[in-house]
Amino acid sequence: MVRTGLLPLVSGLLLVSGLLLVSGLLLAGLAAAGETMQCRGESGNGVLPAQAVRADWENGAGVVWKVPNPAAGWAQPIVHGQQLYIAGAVGEGDLKPSNFADGVKSPQSMGVSLFAKPPKTPLTWKLYCLSVQDGRTLWEREIIQKKASYPIHPSNSWQTETPAADDAGVYVFCGAAGTLTAFGHDGSQKWQQQTEICRTNNGFGTGSSPALVDGRVIVQLYGEESAVVRCFDAASGRPLWAFERPDKGTSWSSPLVWRNKVRTEIVCSGGDRLDALDPATGGVLWTVRRVKAATACSPCCDSERLYFGGSDPFSKGPLFAVKAGASGDVSPEKSNQKFAQCDWLSERQGPGMASPVSSGKYVYTNDNNILKCFDAATGERLYQTRIPGLDMLAASPLLIGDRLLLLDENGKGCLVNAGAEFQVVGRGSLPDTFWATPAVKDGAMYFRGVEGIYCVRK
Repeated sequence: MVRTGLLPLVSGLLLVSGLLLVSGLLLAGLAAAGETMQCRGESGNGVLPAQAVRADWENGAGVVWKVPNPAAGWAQPIVHGQQLYIAGAVGEGDLKPSNFADGVKSPQSMGVSLFAKPPKTPLTWKLYCLSVQDGRTLWEREIIQKKASYPIHPSNSWQTETPAADDAGVYVFCGAAGTLTAFGHDGSQKWQQQTEICRTNNGFGTGSSPALVDGRVIVQLYGEESAVVRCFDAASGRPLWAFERPDKGTSWSSPLVWRNKVRTEIVCSGGDRLDALDPATGGVLWTVRRVKAATACSPCCDSERLYFGGSDPFSKGPLFAVKAGASGDVSPEKSNQKFAQCDWLSERQGPGMASPVSSGKYVYTNDNNILKCFDAATGERLYQTRIPGLDMLAASPLLIGDRLLLLDENGKGCLVNAGAEFQVVGRGSLPDTFWATPAVKDGAMYFRGVEGIYCVRK
């Protein structure tokens, strides 16, 4: 499952202490015009604007506020304007997800899901709006209450999908509830649409976050019984198009908005197939089959190339680089070989659960706590190193200007120079369990753990 990786959302404003929130239009006034947030940042590819972040947050240094996590979920926190959005689920019993070590003890990790059952009582999915200044809750809204149709893995959560946001509102997809809902930045519900509820492989649960592009919200619903991508008008919720993939199978990968030098594409990946769609019509621009595609993580991109691949406990696939401008079916004759428009591939270097990131010059992948750096133009591996002091990483790396932010599940993190040589330039630690990718904006880093929400800044 992927928390693919977790970041975008809303435009907001908090009036000076004690005053009530004003209308959603005024709230948008403190956000940059045209600001978009989604899974893994503004562009959805893990690349964030250069900004000065704190380089030392060891043992709580630089934590300017901490509040309890209001609901269970691996969904990334996202910031829009002066508001921080947290999506999660609440219900009877303990809904908190397990860490990696406890999760692998589940029979589901070994492919046995016969005895996994959903909760007997209803769950309530919620969206919370917090102040970036002090973490206090500005408002909370119920999204939906219902019984879950399927179980999830103990290390997954009932709300792993990260919301997306633009100046008009926040869009929350609850995969386990089959619901896509839009809220204004003042908390008013704008619309709600129902989607398929996917039965997933081995009862692992859902985890594909929505993508936001040019006034459209796109969700990828790849399960064991159906595989469809749906597009909705962000303003009204009206369905615009649907793409049905002939090959079924679970994928936790999130759709990626690839704005390349040729055009804008929506890249949807899973299993042994990847499709690039026209965001306006849903038409297929190109397809590649017979490859180990991103399934637990998501692809990444820059203006020149798309980078994707996959690894799991049973096999490691290549890392592929695809040049912009592909057309039609470009599938190789044999599995995991080079294909038309494939600039290069690196054997057995496909990423695992954390999604890769590209600076345009370098591509970085992470497998557990091993960081690899590749030349984006040639695929040459420039280094491979175990990250000192860090354990298993589920959160995806973020590129903040010329620095990579890495966070392991035990709350240990570091900043690494984004170059051809490995160099740690910052370190930190927080006492919690983390799978959600952090949010970073205006020099502040926002971390969502199982127990708390943390803000770290200079």
